Amino acid sequence: MESSWPKLALLLLALASSASYVAAQNSPQDFLDPHNAARADVGVGPVTWDDTVAAYAQSYADSRRGDCQLVHSGGPYGENIYGGAGGGASWTAADAVAAWTAEKRFYHHDGNSCDEGQVCGHYTQVVWRDSTAVGCARVVCDSGDGLFIICNYNPPGNYVGRSPYATAMATMSSAQNAPSDYVRLHNAARAAVGVGAVSWDNTVAAYAQSYADKRKGDCALRHSGGRYGENIFWGSAGAEAASAVGSWTDEKKNYHHDGNRCDSGKVCGHYTQVVWRKSTAIGCARVVCDAGRGVFVVCSYNPPGNFNGESPY
Repeated sequence: MESSWPKLALLLLALASSASYVAAQNSPQDFLDPHNAARADVGVGPVTWDDTVAAYAQSYADSRRGDCQLVHSGGPYGENIYGGAGGGASWTAADAVAAWTAEKRFYHHDGNSCDEGQVCGHYTQVVWRDSTAVGCARVVCDSGDGLFIICNYNPPGNYVGRSPYATAMATMSSAQNAPSDYVRLHNAARAAVGVGAVSWDNTVAAYAQSYADKRKGDCALRHSGGRYGENIFWGSAGAEAASAVGSWTDEKKNYHHDGNRCDSGKVCGHYTQVVWRKSTAIGCARVVCDAGRGVFVVCSYNPPGNFNGESPY
């Protein structure tokens, strides 16, 4: 009798090869490459893969195996989904991202608008400038005739009334408000009094950005009351990082280090926070407020400074 083992071995090898081929078309890089091609096309920086975001995407995709319904998770990240039941199980990462980026033809950046009756939100999330981390997942549904693909984005995009990426003028403005601009200006003031440099911290910056976004509606000079040290600034339209940090460091003329005191009736606290020796990490954010109310800038500091009775350096 002819043995069935060689045939079974060949079948298993064929199945394994097929699975490897599908996996090779749906690796993190397969999701990243088309995202970054679309972003580069409009001058937006690349996204990187984030395992935490990807774990969230995988968990939600697994929960959709049973029904394959295109229902959003409602979680903390931006999100694009693709697939559905009855469509077969061969769609890949490239198919999903291509479907999302194909919406570009309906989107008009000059007016930040979408053609009537069309969908643009998947595309704008793909190219959303502030979304810098992505994690995706793909599952074949239990029916075997359908799949579910999801990409999550951190920070999320698609905020109403905001453009996904900058115009040429806004890009120039952004270049004057880069992390390096805030760090350089702080460190110049610190070096002048012999204090070590601060460095940029993305976690602190995310906190600053979240609070700045809350002030976008009123531009009110109110502190967040959070866990970090904090300087805030209001300026007219066009005010940049240099305007904010310059106003804080200008208080140096009111401060007397020998007695750790400020001139009567003057303010020195913004300056002392800038040069506070134990504050070694900063994160800053700038928003243009609604209805022409001006610009709101916040810098947060970790560890915080300005403890009563302590000298900044």
